[in-house]
Amino acid sequence: MDFRYIHLYSDALIDSKTIAKEMAKIFPGCKTDVRSAFKHDDRIERARVADTKQPFERQPKQLNGMVPLYDGFVLQRIFAEMIPAAETDHVHIIFTSLLTCTFSEDDWRYHARAVVCGTPSIISTKGIVEAPAKPREFYLAQLGGMGDVGSIKKRFAGRFIDYGYDRMTAAAIVYTLQALFFFVTDGEPFCEDKSCRLYNAHWQEELIHAVEKGAFCARHRWMANKFNNKRSGKRSF
Repeated sequence: MDFRYIHLYSDALIDSKTIAKEMAKIFPGCKTDVRSAFKHDDRIERARVADTKQPFERQPKQLNGMVPLYDGFVLQRIFAEMIPAAETDHVHIIFTSLLTCTFSEDDWRYHARAVVCGTPSIISTKGIVEAPAKPREFYLAQLGGMGDVGSIKKRFAGRFIDYGYDRMTAAAIVYTLQALFFFVTDGEPFCEDKSCRLYNAHWQEELIHAVEKGAFCARHRWMANKFNNKRSGKRSF
């Protein structure tokens, strides 16, 4: 993988230029550009998931009426086919409104994901909202019939990221860094430190905490500097 070139494909829900500027600060030896939204074609429907309790190879052909879900790894292979041959060793990060998911054999079901790391990496802007869980009280209020979704969202405003929130771009930066550290760390991009940008947040409040801290833990800061030293001999931070 030629980490010198990072290509970001924009999405309407986030500010890709702001993300590119942040990546340039952290990885100054890399050339980062922003491209228009990645063009989808009919092939993406091959990644569609109809039954969240069946692995991809057992998916029924008949789709149901639920919110469209796409197997992240199948989608990744489809997107890889669309990347120009001359750039296959570059880093491509595709922001998309498609809701990505991956199948877990732990509980034998699909789970929504905000990021699928690899070549290319996929960051689902819809997944930023839907993948990390909202506060437990939010779901209890729903189950208890304590108002409609709109009023419940107002009650818990600030404790989760929703469509149109300013924090969407900041959260996308977190996931972009995870996608890049997938290559820096040889496939282990997540951190156990809740205050690190690379923390694998399962709850919206954990994601917001990582966003607000806006920093790496000492270990991952060292790893970033080590990577940059190899590239240019300069520390990034």
